[in-house]
Amino acid sequence: MDQEKETRQQAERSRELAQRIMRELTPAGVQVLGGSGSLEKALEKIGARMTQQAEGGALLVAEDPEWTELPAVQCDQVLLVCADSAVLSGCAHQLAGQGFARDFGWKTRGKAQQTALFRRSPAAQDPQEMMLDYERALDDLRERMLQAERTEAEQAAQLERLRSDLSLSRSHEQNLEKTLNSVVNSSFWKGTWPLRYLVSKCRSLAHTLPPLVFLGKLRRVGISGVRAQAKAKKEYAKLFPGKTMRADRFASAELLVKQAASQPAAPCISIVVPLYNTPQQFLVELLDSVQNQTYQNWELCLVDAGQDETVGQTVQARAAADPRIRYQKLEKNDGIAGNTNQGFALATGEFIALLDHDDILHPCALWYVAQAIAEQGADFVYTDEVTFEGDIDHRTVYHFKPDYMLDNLRSNNYICHLSVFSAKLLAAVGGDERAEFNGSQDYDLYLRLTEKAHKIVHIPHLLYYWRSSPTSVASNISAKTYCLEAAVKALYAHYERVGVPVDAVTMIPGTPGFYKTDYTITKPGRVSILIPSCDHSSDLRTCVESIYRKSTYEDFEIIVIENNSKEKATFRCYEQLQKEHKNLKVITWQGTGFNYSALNNFGAKYATGEYLLLLNNDTEVISSRWIEEMVMYAQQQRVGCVGAKLLYPDNTIQHAGIGFGFLTLAAHMHKNFPVGHPGYMGRLVYAHDVYAVTAACLMVRKEIYDAVHGLDESFAVAFNDVDFCVRVREAGYTNVFTPFAQLYHYESKSRGLDEDPVKRKRFVSEVERFQKRWAKQLAAGDPCMNPNFDLMKEDFSFDIKPLE
Repeated sequence: MDQEKETRQQAERSRELAQRIMRELTPAGVQVLGGSGSLEKALEKIGARMTQQAEGGALLVAEDPEWTELPAVQCDQVLLVCADSAVLSGCAHQLAGQGFARDFGWKTRGKAQQTALFRRSPAAQDPQEMMLDYERALDDLRERMLQAERTEAEQAAQLERLRSDLSLSRSHEQNLEKTLNSVVNSSFWKGTWPLRYLVSKCRSLAHTLPPLVFLGKLRRVGISGVRAQAKAKKEYAKLFPGKTMRADRFASAELLVKQAASQPAAPCISIVVPLYNTPQQFLVELLDSVQNQTYQNWELCLVDAGQDETVGQTVQARAAADPRIRYQKLEKNDGIAGNTNQGFALATGEFIALLDHDDILHPCALWYVAQAIAEQGADFVYTDEVTFEGDIDHRTVYHFKPDYMLDNLRSNNYICHLSVFSAKLLAAVGGDERAEFNGSQDYDLYLRLTEKAHKIVHIPHLLYYWRSSPTSVASNISAKTYCLEAAVKALYAHYERVGVPVDAVTMIPGTPGFYKTDYTITKPGRVSILIPSCDHSSDLRTCVESIYRKSTYEDFEIIVIENNSKEKATFRCYEQLQKEHKNLKVITWQGTGFNYSALNNFGAKYATGEYLLLLNNDTEVISSRWIEEMVMYAQQQRVGCVGAKLLYPDNTIQHAGIGFGFLTLAAHMHKNFPVGHPGYMGRLVYAHDVYAVTAACLMVRKEIYDAVHGLDESFAVAFNDVDFCVRVREAGYTNVFTPFAQLYHYESKSRGLDEDPVKRKRFVSEVERFQKRWAKQLAAGDPCMNPNFDLMKEDFSFDIKPLE
């Protein structure tokens, strides 16, 4: 069995590698040497032209080479496939003798066998350039190693703090126990026992004795309130039959009855549930949760591929009493995608909802969905969700989602549950789930549906309860690794459908379920880096040298905007930098004081690039591909501003996107989180849409900058970047944060804090002007966040809003 499993895994690895070879290298022909033959078969199966000798535009693939010398290579590309790094190293040495150099753009991905791509170097290639390529690759490896070391040190320090806290807690516990014992054993405590017992009983009676309970309620809500509650409870008993999973565990009887009496004018919603040996308790709870829905125009379509006969008996007993429940026993198990498709075929409603066989719907779920359909014309609706273990009240993860955000969805399936979509929309995208994406079939479906949807609505309430078990995706997606691989395939298919070229889609290490897309830079252009500067020449030199030392993007210019410097060392620094770097120039702003907006607007006039990169002089580049990571988003027509992950010197988060309306106006979310922390639901590790980003490191196309008239110079210091980002959003663009462009930001070194009266007065005036200008947008809230987050905190604390 183990041998058979290994053979299947090898065949799957070979199939994925073959697809990647044909997709990314597009060889005229392929010659395969060595190996078990599985890769050669996979290449033949997908239509590769196999040759006996690779020449010209063909590709030579050496799989598991056992020879000491490669044959004389006649083609321009060689791919080595080998698990032994020592063999790869030896082959690389031989290929170098034949004029080949390694292409570091080709990297091994996922769990695939180790591979290395070599290309024939042009005869005229400068050896110095080749050496620089290797140095850059080494720099990238060194950076990864340093990042890993920083994370390890941070985790070690955190572990030490936790140990210290645990030790203090134990000591505190012992002290409390000692104090408690001294109190319990005292004569006073023993002597007052009868009195304490009497007080305890009186309190218990006040909460349980019906006359006293009634009087307490009367005092709280008045006579009319008591009458309304009594009427609601009477109606509730008639409308909500569920006994095991009662509806009033989730919401008040008054709200449930109110919604049941006020039905949205929406069509029938078919709830599709594939069953498979569902535990009896789970099934009963699911059935109760559906029958308890306050929206009544639904049908429940259950398709059963399991062998447990009690499942069918239980469902059919419910269906006999409620004709809205439909059941079909399947002849065979076609997997979750195939079984779900059978459920689609059984459904007759104009809208379809997906529900897993062991999960629970909030009784108000379909009512809110129906309201969105009726009032907003939605054809795709999703809600927030919560994970629970065992009992429904043991909730573990609250997933408060943003509104529909394309970059978030391309990074992980944040939509997930509950999702409801029109049958017409489903038919327009193919009408089914696809077996080739089993494990992530819903992700593939949501990508296809959102590509075609006219109106996507997010309901920011916890209306879906996702049961967690040790082997479920809800508990740990890494328990099902095939889900992750299927998700990558789904993303590749998505990009092919929408015509977006990508170099790679990869899983983000250490955070299963999150993915990184390397978009092909189809619109390369010069990046004009604008750096306002006033003295602090050592900071400026650190910033500039890190750009030249780290950056792999070649087409950039640096424009230093001199602002009333006084120190002679500053001007010597300017002179030296311009001598060292031909693509760096210093221009002098003639204004007075400090006006960040005016400085950048002045610098933009001298920019020759298609992209502007606003950068503070108190920053230092960390990641080598930081410019590429920002350009790959900034080049996209739909994208406006692109921001980077900025760290304090102690490796905590300074900037990872700005929450609009937080701390009364705008706040840096995740501020002071450790650099190794994944953030709320992974937000610190994947690229996603944000309302605004800081201008300490902000990239935007120059055409957009000019179209919105640059930064507003009335915001001299504060909120000019947020104001700019809001104007860019209002112009129809999306702002993006990417964690893969990282820099240190030594915040406030250049200008100090706003502590003196003049600065404080200016700050207050800017706040008031901002709030007045964007009052409507502030009232509407940040669609990139969620209204259930506490607006007075930056750490994604909850302030859960009640249902209405």
